[in-house]
Amino acid sequence: MINKNEIEKLCKSALTETQFLVEIKINPANDIYIAIDDFNGLNIEECKRISRFIEENLNRDKEDFSIELGSPGLSNPFKVTEQYQKSLNKEIEVVLKTGEKISGILTSIREDEILVTYSYFAKMANKKQQISEISKIKFKDIKTTKSVISFK
Repeated sequence: MINKNEIEKLCKSALTETQFLVEIKINPANDIYIAIDDFNGLNIEECKRISRFIEENLNRDKEDFSIELGSPGLSNPFKVTEQYQKSLNKEIEVVLKTGEKISGILTSIREDEILVTYSYFAKMANKKQQISEISKIKFKDIKTTKSVISFK
């Protein structure tokens, strides 16, 4: 079976400064799935270049394999810190391990937590006013985080 660490090393040597590895999955049939992303946006040409590099550096005579390489997808949960960095100042939805959902703008990423700014309307002095609050969320308390796709 193909070694995941070997695939990871090959990926990292093929990635540019703005690209990052999100996930590697290998099943017993040596079907390799690799998810990468790019702070500047990922295009098909880069996916082909990286896929070819990995394929050229594996020995098909020793073990047969298939490679599927692509982006992690907008609707999939974040897996690495770089995905949070790419989503800085964008809308995200965080589901806590308690089941609570927090949607808002990711305003800061720290070593062990993120800051999410969210707004709501509250009745004050017989008027509805928009209130903004910042929620500090520890990474250890997060079940999933996803980008919010808006078509506004």
